[in-house]
Amino acid sequence: MDNKYGEFVGVDSVHVADLIEDSEENYIADTPQYFAPVAEIASEAEVNNETTYYDNLPANNYVTEGATTLTITVSGVPANLAAKYLGKKYDPATGRVYDSGEPDPPSCALSFRFNKGSDGYRYYQYLKGNFSGGTEEAATKSGGSIDIKTYQMTFTAVATTHKWEIDGELKPQKRVFGDTTDPAFDPTNWFNTVQTPDTGGTPDALEISSSLPADEDTGVAIDVNPTITFNNKIVSSIITLVDTSTLVAVSAITNLDSTRKILTITPDVDLSSSTEYAIMITEVKDIYGQKLQNEVITFTTGA
Repeated sequence: MDNKYGEFVGVDSVHVADLIEDSEENYIADTPQYFAPVAEIASEAEVNNETTYYDNLPANNYVTEGATTLTITVSGVPANLAAKYLGKKYDPATGRVYDSGEPDPPSCALSFRFNKGSDGYRYYQYLKGNFSGGTEEAATKSGGSIDIKTYQMTFTAVATTHKWEIDGELKPQKRVFGDTTDPAFDPTNWFNTVQTPDTGGTPDALEISSSLPADEDTGVAIDVNPTITFNNKIVSSIITLVDTSTLVAVSAITNLDSTRKILTITPDVDLSSSTEYAIMITEVKDIYGQKLQNEVITFTTGA
C-alpha cells in the first residue's frame, strides 16, 4: 500500500506557544516550547449537519463546524507549567500552585505530529485554544507491581479572529496540517514558529532594515523620536536610549506599530543639544524564534 495512505502509528513532539495577539490587524504567537512526553492525542470536531427537504426528498445539506476538542494524554506536566496553561497561580518563591477553583487559562497555540505509515508524518498546528482539565490519578503499589497512571488534559481549539486570504477570500483559521508524503509539503521549522498561511518555508534571518536617525548621524533634532525598522515581525525586545557622556539611560517609552516591524522610542523630554546618544538594541526576538545579536546605533544632536 502506498505510504500516503498509511495508518497513524505514533505521536510525539507536543509544543505549546503563548498567543500574544489575535486581532483583525495581527496574529502574533511566541516561540513554541516543548510541552510534555505524549502517549495519545484524540481530536473531535463539533460538527452539525442540517438537511432541508422538498417534495418529500432531501434537497440540501448544510454542514457547520464548531470547536475541536483534543484529549491529550501525557506522562505528566510540571506543576508550574500546568498552572500556567490551566489558569492557576504559581508562586515561584515557594514552588506552590494556588487553585481558587476559578480557572483563567490563557489562549495559546498547540502543535504536534502523528507518525503516518512506516516512515511518514502528519504535522498539526492549532492556532488558538485553551487548556482545561488536568485529570490526576494514582494507585497504591501492591504485590510488587506498579499501576502506572498518566495525566490527561483537554485542549479546545477555536478559529482565530485574524483572517488570511485563502482563495481570494479573507478567512479565519483553526488549524494547519500537512503530510510528509506530499512532495509539496516542507516541515522545516514547523516547531520553531507557530504555523500560519504566512509561515511556509525558511524565514529570512532577522535584521535591522533601517533606523532614523541612521547610525553616526549628526545634527539630529533634540525632539527626535528615533525609529528602528526590522525585516520580520517582532515578538519581544529590550531597547535602551543612553546618553554616552554620562552612560545614563534616557527615560523613554518604546512602542511597536501595528505591523510589529517598526519600533519607536519616545523620550519623556527633549534630548540635550550637542550630545551623543546610543540606542542599545538587545534581546530582540521575531515571530520565528530568531534572535538578533546585540547592536548599537549612535547619533549626535545638533547645537
